[in-house]
Amino acid sequence: MAEAKTTKARVLVTCEHGEPNDVVALDADTLKAAKSAGSVDDEPAAVKYAESLK
Repeated sequence: MAEAKTTKARVLVTCEHGEPNDVVALDADTLKAAKSAGSVDDEPAAVKYAESLK
């Protein structure tokens, strides 16, 4: 079975995906829901910024 494609995203608020500035890999459906809730940002610049903090 093939693995689902994931997208990296920066966590913006404490939520089920992590703490602020964590970088997580989410599948398409989870990413869409989390973005709708304002929990994550998948813009490459946001992900790069969060990764630079670690």
